Amino acid sequence: MGKQPFLSVLAFTVVALLLGIYLSSFKATQTTSEQMSASTISNSSGKNFPWKITQLASGQTRVFGLTIGQSTLQDAEQLFKEKSEITLFMLNKKEAVIEAFFNEVKIAGLKAKMIMSMTLSTNELQNMFKRGARIATLGSGTRKVTLSSADALNVRQSVINGITYLPSVQLNEKVIEKRFGQPDEKIPDTKSDAIHWLYQSKGVDIALSANDKEVIQYVEPEHFAALIAPLKNKNVADKP
Repeated sequence: MGKQPFLSVLAFTVVALLLGIYLSSFKATQTTSEQMSASTISNSSGKNFPWKITQLASGQTRVFGLTIGQSTLQDAEQLFKEKSEITLFMLNKKEAVIEAFFNEVKIAGLKAKMIMSMTLSTNELQNMFKRGARIATLGSGTRKVTLSSADALNVRQSVINGITYLPSVQLNEKVIEKRFGQPDEKIPDTKSDAIHWLYQSKGVDIALSANDKEVIQYVEPEHFAALIAPLKNKNVADKP
């Protein structure tokens, strides 16, 4: 089977799963100093801030010094000087997704957690599952697989197709609007109180919630429709 340029891991239903896995203790990590630093964000214009997004002539998105659809996970690890935790998730018998989790990165003075997805075919993911070094079953029934060393190396050399950015500082609506601009559309999340701010031309979805941390997702604009499809389909299905 050919390469899949965009894996369903960046879909909203799976993002909720990932937040539960990775961020169980993240809500309490915002310190007083980090809250204070948020006041300086609105006056900052560093080149690698999360709102500094460049659309290349190729149509690809460049953010955080990485080009989505071109840079590899290894490039990201070298740039951030941090090794990621790579995990394969089997959502069901046929659907598998691969994630690289950065517990802490510091970009433009801002601390954050990051999750990256890579371009791998379904066959590659299925074979990695079979060779997994360790398999654990989560409460949802999803299987969490620790890859073999050889497969982890292969993933590190694979191209990034999506980035999820989880800031430690509070990015409120005022800051988001000032830095990212007015969204093309705002859609409520069906599983939480979050409102998704959608920037189609930039390939960006920002989920703002009164109760949870902000979640910013980046993909190539040509794959943005695939990113928001689960959310839009769910909203249509829920209408009377």
